[in-house]
Amino acid sequence: MRHTDDNQATSAAPVDGAPAAPDGALETLVRARLAERVGAELARGIGREEKFHDLGVDSLDIVTVLAGLERECAVERITDGELWDIADSVGALVRHLSAHGRLPGEAR
Repeated sequence: MRHTDDNQATSAAPVDGAPAAPDGALETLVRARLAERVGAELARGIGREEKFHDLGVDSLDIVTVLAGLERECAVERITDGELWDIADSVGALVRHLSAHGRLPGEAR
């Protein structure tokens, strides 16, 4: 995976021979699921790499959002202990899902 600034999409290597899910579509999905949990205004206003805990987003909200996203994207569930290492920002969620999953409805 290559690191880019907040305004560019990153790409991930294929998993199991399948192409990585597109980051733009995943970011849209992540923000939609966040909006359902924390409100549309907050979800829209979060910078891609802005830390959730700095915004007062509670870990229960992130656990709930991440669990749903992992089900939707067919990603093996991470342990809650890994949560802040893997899912501390919109960008981190996108990278996790892109590297390990697929968009809902996409063939593997």
